[in-house]
Amino acid sequence: MTLYIAENLKKQRKLRELTQEQLAAILNVSFQSVSKWERGDGYPDIETLPTIANYFGISVDELIGMNKIKDTSVVDRIMESVSENAAKGLIEDNIALLEEALKRFPNDYKLLSEYANYLTFVNWDRDGEPFRRNALKAVEIAERVLSECPDFDLRQEMQSSICYYYQYAGMTDKAREAASKLPYIWSSREAILSHFLKGEELIRFLQNCVISQAELLYNTLLALSDMGCENNPELTWEQRIKIQQKAISVLETVFEDGDYNFCACDFMCAYQRIATMALRVNNPELALESLEKAADFAVYFDALPEVKPYTSLLVNKLEYRLKDIRTNRKTTLCKELLGYMDWEGYSPIRQEPRFAAVEERLKTM
Repeated sequence: MTLYIAENLKKQRKLRELTQEQLAAILNVSFQSVSKWERGDGYPDIETLPTIANYFGISVDELIGMNKIKDTSVVDRIMESVSENAAKGLIEDNIALLEEALKRFPNDYKLLSEYANYLTFVNWDRDGEPFRRNALKAVEIAERVLSECPDFDLRQEMQSSICYYYQYAGMTDKAREAASKLPYIWSSREAILSHFLKGEELIRFLQNCVISQAELLYNTLLALSDMGCENNPELTWEQRIKIQQKAISVLETVFEDGDYNFCACDFMCAYQRIATMALRVNNPELALESLEKAADFAVYFDALPEVKPYTSLLVNKLEYRLKDIRTNRKTTLCKELLGYMDWEGYSPIRQEPRFAAVEERLKTM
């Protein structure tokens, strides 16, 4: 529990226009003690608290900030509910929950940041007007947080998030401008902090970096494959398939023991994309094989427990925890893959027994 003695003591002292030395003399303690209390490096002992409170004419509860502590506790419980909903894909529930919370805590920047995030994480048509209105609201909140919030970490996180909010709201130029001001990868926490850590803390940090950087490279290769053929039309479908396969190999290098956990979702999506591209180059065997692998990962993902340790060498100090996951999916991954398989482009293999077997397997999960 965080006590607010430091800020309250300093506030009360300044209201009475006292120096730290003068207050120390009144309380019969050293100047260093008062200085330490106001820095938050320590607290007065339990016998001194009533003396301080009585002198300033306030209660001990006011001195230690009990009202603020209670508010913080309420906000923490709200955030726990938000995390639980996010793991279940209940994004619209979170929007409603945060809207209600902000009526009570309109200036809580943590709640505001989460609210902006979920406004644009909701699984709506991104070309529709309701989503655009959400994005504009998120932009307004983000600009307020960046302007007013004293918390460095929240502001830093919002500097990244606002780039996407601008994009979703149709403000592409502002999105590019904001993104261009972000630090280079070599100036990031992941690139620098490891130089100042040691022991178990260092190893866990590095292993988390392995997962996040593998995910980053996976998504970079996904963008490079240019599935929509909008940015690099000279790429052949065979080359696009090869890039997707390289993205898969990045994750396979990290999760050599098959402990894919949440990244199983990335494998499923990659194999499903390869299946669609394989049919464009008249390779039904690759398409069927890829759909079978996609199904394997969908079934694996949907059966994940709430907690599962990693065992692969590069990540064996970590564990997967469902409560840390955020998804805008209200359905299972098996059902999502079934939806993809309705694509008319699968017509050339739809009558194949292997295609039917994949469908049947996904339906029974």
